[in-house]
Amino acid sequence: MVTLLVTGLALALASCTGKAASGTSSAGARAPGTVTVDILYLNHPPVLPVLANIDQVLKAYGDKLAVTRHDFDTEEAQAFAKKKNISGHFPVVILINGSPTANLGGRKVTFQSFPKGEGTGMIPDGDWSMADLDGALKAATAK
Repeated sequence: MVTLLVTGLALALASCTGKAASGTSSAGARAPGTVTVDILYLNHPPVLPVLANIDQVLKAYGDKLAVTRHDFDTEEAQAFAKKKNISGHFPVVILINGSPTANLGGRKVTFQSFPKGEGTGMIPDGDWSMADLDGALKAATAK
């Protein structure tokens, strides 16, 4: 109960500031078979609209997912990235059950950088789309 209250408070505060809360989880205690999703992100434009689009995809899976957000600008997120061997300057990295890659129809997709078509002049698009994210989550939750 306390965990849910703290998580709710953190999310409420995040929505007031327009920033996603670091290290917050959308699920309290994880049920067996729950798919973990870790999102590492830079907490500033032009990343924020991408995070909103990611949230729309995640929303469809409800309690099948345990989502944790990691703001790259925090020490905790830097430690998490190091532990997961993530280095470099990426606006977004998504790990599904601990992995940033998924096999979709014989194609290896890495959920890193901006989705296709949403890169900036300074940071290129990744090789993934929101449809790829949805496909990877469908596959992961079907197991």
